Amino acid sequence: MSFRRFAFNNVKRNARAYFAYFLSSCFMVMVFFTYALFIFHPDIDKTELGSNVKMVMLIMEYVIYTFAFLFVLYSIGSFLKARNKEFGILTMLGATQGQLSKLVFVENMIIGALAIVAGILAGLLLSKLFLTLSARMIGIDELGLYFPAKALLLTVGAFLLLFLVISAFTLLFINQSRVLELLKGGSKPKKEPKVSIWISLFGVLLLAAGYVTVDKNLAVAAATGIAGTYFFFTQITVLVFRMLKKSRRLTWRGTNLIWISEMAYKIKDNAVILFMVTVVTAICCMAVAFVMSINVRTQNMYHEDPYPFRYYVGDAAQGESGLKTVEQKLNEKGITYEKFKTESYMATASGRKGGVAVMSEESYKSIADALGLEKIDALKGKQAVLVQSEKEARNNPGWSAGTAIELNNPSSRLEVVKEIRTKKDVSPVSGTNLLVVSPDLYDGLIKRIPADRSYWIYPIYIYMVPSWSGETPPGRNDQEYKVGLELDQWAHERNVSGESVDLLSSRGGMYAMHEQGTAMMSFIGIFIASLLSVCSASFLYFKLHSELRQDQQMYTAMSKIGLQSGEMGKSSTVQIAVLFFTPIFVSAIQTLVVLNRVREGFDLDDVNQPVLLASAAFLIVQAVYFVLVSSRYIQKLKRVMV
Repeated sequence: MSFRRFAFNNVKRNARAYFAYFLSSCFMVMVFFTYALFIFHPDIDKTELGSNVKMVMLIMEYVIYTFAFLFVLYSIGSFLKARNKEFGILTMLGATQGQLSKLVFVENMIIGALAIVAGILAGLLLSKLFLTLSARMIGIDELGLYFPAKALLLTVGAFLLLFLVISAFTLLFINQSRVLELLKGGSKPKKEPKVSIWISLFGVLLLAAGYVTVDKNLAVAAATGIAGTYFFFTQITVLVFRMLKKSRRLTWRGTNLIWISEMAYKIKDNAVILFMVTVVTAICCMAVAFVMSINVRTQNMYHEDPYPFRYYVGDAAQGESGLKTVEQKLNEKGITYEKFKTESYMATASGRKGGVAVMSEESYKSIADALGLEKIDALKGKQAVLVQSEKEARNNPGWSAGTAIELNNPSSRLEVVKEIRTKKDVSPVSGTNLLVVSPDLYDGLIKRIPADRSYWIYPIYIYMVPSWSGETPPGRNDQEYKVGLELDQWAHERNVSGESVDLLSSRGGMYAMHEQGTAMMSFIGIFIASLLSVCSASFLYFKLHSELRQDQQMYTAMSKIGLQSGEMGKSSTVQIAVLFFTPIFVSAIQTLVVLNRVREGFDLDDVNQPVLLASAAFLIVQAVYFVLVSSRYIQKLKRVMV
């Protein structure tokens, strides 16, 4: 039998052990190939968003490749440690260190080559579906099939190099201990895991520091949070199980003694894996929840905007031509609209975040008629009416009827005689409160604005479209979506070319751009999250497989003194469940803490629901892995029960 045939038979005989590693490698190759398929597509540059997606996917290719390198490196290390006894027998039969390294090298290359072939074939089979979904996500009509020569060469070359380099490192993993130690493998008794109360307290302080600094310095918070998570698994959890073990009432009940005693060892042995899985899961969960929060914010922005189109006139000489173009495009699409003009100026007020839009009664009357708002009685002197949305009232509490407002530019003191609360942001200048004053007072304030600050004044034309209710966000085939996006792109091109300084704000166009950006991040994130989730579960599977022989010996001995098969299954299930689900719960808590602390900085609304939904999705996926792994693991343990 040739050496290559011997290596191939080794892979074949250990197919069950290598199966999860093989599937994870195939999945990584498939994701890498499908991204490359998109990047090299000849029609991808049809839209600006398509080019942006291409750039983001290129970055994701580097992320996937880096993670694949670490995944394969760790996986090979775990498998080699589990095969110490096999290497000891081969050494007794006369195998040299070089031959052992060559054997492992050939085995890894066989698995790597099979994973590359299987991953590319899976990518080719799913290529049509992938291109169709990606085209819909980014707003391209169609991405047809093509022969992906560049994608094939990149994928094959990149992963061949990866498996070649990793396989060349196998010499570093081969245990050079004496034959007797190799034959003992993992049968040597474990030392009791050491734990330090002081290091545990230090880990708690690091986690607390990450919580305190997350909204001030994200880099420092990430570093302290990750370090604290490491000490949480290496020290704090071991200390917790040691304290549980001291509780006789809990420990000496049923099979609790078995799994509580074992968990301190398993947590300590698997601390690095649990730490890695937690960090990876937390990053994925944060990314998914962040995208979901942005999507909620996008929908809320649409609901809060009552104006289909707003045209900000920056240059009166050019404004007429721009308005004519907008109206011409609306007429071409057969859109019936109503147009009116408003004017306000931006001021700042003491004790108030952001700006305040000051407007005369005449302009407000046009808005009130268009939106069906409450009318205002004639104002006198420095009286003012405060018009603000529920959101603005929450963000800036303290203003209400009967309060005084100190304006800073120009300096003036206004008396709020009435407050009108609205569900939508009715101020023509987005994100501002609206102060309505008498025409005389408004003219007086305008005259006091310096000539070099004339840009504080906002003449805005508003186009209302009765057929667009604004209650439900438009779909990609809806007129508001298409026309809004078209007019926004037209206005953007005018501003970039320097043709005009006027600004156009389209409710549908703004929603379309945010929706497409969110869809792009979701599309990319789903694949990355799936990849990291599969690999995380594989990490745990490899670690359990490497400890299988030790557990078999323990349960064989315990079955001889009366341990039943059902009791063994219960104990093992609890231990595996702790390993699988602890990272999910820890990452969910970390995600809730981080996103709630940075919510205001990123202008996000409620983040709790997206975090819980994202965590639930990861929990369901992990539960599927748990059922598959635990059933196979317990089945192998039952075979050794007496």
